[in-house]
Amino acid sequence: MQYHDGSTAMLGDVVNVSVPSGTAKARIVMLGDTYEHLDIDRDFLSWVNGDRKLAPSEIVVEWIDANPFAHNDHRYAPVGNYMFMSLDQCDTRSDD
Repeated sequence: MQYHDGSTAMLGDVVNVSVPSGTAKARIVMLGDTYEHLDIDRDFLSWVNGDRKLAPSEIVVEWIDANPFAHNDHRYAPVGNYMFMSLDQCDTRSDD
């Protein structure tokens, strides 16, 4: 997997992701082309691996700070701290 600039995306990379409030930092914790992953929640990993939920062009990120999509509205399902996305959705790799 490669970023727009041609550099290789790696596990643990911190990326800036566009969110409604601006940008948020997230860490790449799983790669869709290899299913390689960092130490992530066992139940989440089992669900992803069991149903092969991750496309080869996707990554899974884990929010570093507060989840920018978190809410307290009981009319909607809660959100988790992991998010599937295309590497193209990452604005830039962060220096942090």
